[in-house]
Amino acid sequence: MDADLAVRLTVSIAGVGVAVSAWEYLTRPALLADRSLASWPVGRSSRPWRLPRPVDRAVDLLFRYPNVLVLVLLRFVAAVATVIGDLAPAVLCLGVIAATSVLLGLRSPYGTDGADQLSTIIFVVAFFATAVGTEGARHVFLWFVAAQACCAYFTAGFAKLVSPVWRSGRALGGILGTASYGYRGLGPVVASHARSARLAGWWVIALECAFPLVLVGVPRVTYLLLALAFSLHLGALVFMRLNTFLWAFSATYPSILFCTLQ
Repeated sequence: MDADLAVRLTVSIAGVGVAVSAWEYLTRPALLADRSLASWPVGRSSRPWRLPRPVDRAVDLLFRYPNVLVLVLLRFVAAVATVIGDLAPAVLCLGVIAATSVLLGLRSPYGTDGADQLSTIIFVVAFFATAVGTEGARHVFLWFVAAQACCAYFTAGFAKLVSPVWRSGRALGGILGTASYGYRGLGPVVASHARSARLAGWWVIALECAFPLVLVGVPRVTYLLLALAFSLHLGALVFMRLNTFLWAFSATYPSILFCTLQ
């Protein structure tokens, strides 16, 4: 796998996740309305910084509802163009996605997750690498994304490792029993099988903590860990309705494969 193909696959897969996320907001705009937790009045009241009055008015005009939907629409169009390719200059599409990711993150600190953060990092770095346009910049981008993925997985695994709730096996049943990240009735079923839940919890911990081994340079180890991690995200998609995690994290896999094969 050469660097150009790895970069293309990384931003294309991440672009699918961005398109899915933007489409969810466009089809359910009430999630950004003034009465929601992710609204601009809530985000504005929680910001620790102040801006000059003219700038503050401009920011307020941009972030208020329904004006913010323009940002979401631009984000969706740029993501689709990134996935399809050749519809617009890559640096323009990447710049739009990076800028809207940062702006929407500033608008509200609520309603985002690790997939959104990883996606933002990928597109910000991809924009600068594409703007530079050299082979070295593409290599730096790929190694940075691979290292960021290892850091994200290991940090998640270590946080679970030091958590008594995760080590005891109670975490999975509790999460799957919530309204936001589970199905009614599934949580109690998992919780009622304490031994199986504990084994599943430790399997997640071991996989996430061991994930940095993808970069040891042994292709079989890399392929195995990537397959297991992909199955983990696929399960989260099916059972927890985490629609963007699969795309954001699997977008790092081409970069990891490039670095491993190098």
